[in-house]
Amino acid sequence: MKYLIRSEIRKTFRRIDAKVLILLGLWPAMLCMLILIKPDVFKMSGVSIGAYEFANYMVVIQNEIFLPLLISAMIASISFYQEIHKKVIYFYKDLPRKNILIAKYLSVYSVYFVFLLLYIAVSFIAYYLEFRSNSLATGTFMAYPQEALSGLYTAIQIVLGATLYIHVGIMLAIRTSTGLSIFGMTLFYMFAKIAPNFKFLKFIFPIGYKEVISFQAHSLLYSSLLSVLVFGIYHILLFWINKKYFDKMQFN
Repeated sequence: MKYLIRSEIRKTFRRIDAKVLILLGLWPAMLCMLILIKPDVFKMSGVSIGAYEFANYMVVIQNEIFLPLLISAMIASISFYQEIHKKVIYFYKDLPRKNILIAKYLSVYSVYFVFLLLYIAVSFIAYYLEFRSNSLATGTFMAYPQEALSGLYTAIQIVLGATLYIHVGIMLAIRTSTGLSIFGMTLFYMFAKIAPNFKFLKFIFPIGYKEVISFQAHSLLYSSLLSVLVFGIYHILLFWINKKYFDKMQFN
């Protein structure tokens, strides 16, 4: 099992699509260079920004531009649909299907999380090396310590949301072509953006927990626990559905 996982991860990281996603981790540094050249592209009146707030803002941006998720869907499609369609996966036919599925899951998610860790690290480095000279920068690690947990909550919700979008991409990649799986994940992403606006969907749909729910006390803690629980239920359900489908597939 360990050998299979290592093999899948190495194979995935060697592909062009995975390398492009990881390369996107340098985006904060490129954005800072653009701000230095043309300060007008980054205007926030009356706001001071520390390294923590800047990194948090960068996490929000990478979610909004959608490109990392789009490439992740392509990685999932190549790992599943194309290998099944081209019968590459036939060489795994003697291995337990569950092990194959888990290895491919981990290979797709590992690329995204390497990108994310690099992206966050570059955000902090770019702040101190480039953005620090900007008039908005405080030059400190944190400009608003009292809002640190709230910012962390928002970032965690974005990452949890990304894992769900990728999971939907995997579900579609097992069943259909690259174009259709990307299109389907894009539709799900768009639906997720508007779903929290409907009261009957807000608390049963994971993205509905993007904002802290008001409780009498410990609102942030309870909101975090609820969101993790709902995300967990969705992930378990999607994995169970995918495993059932994957078990029945013919590799030859």
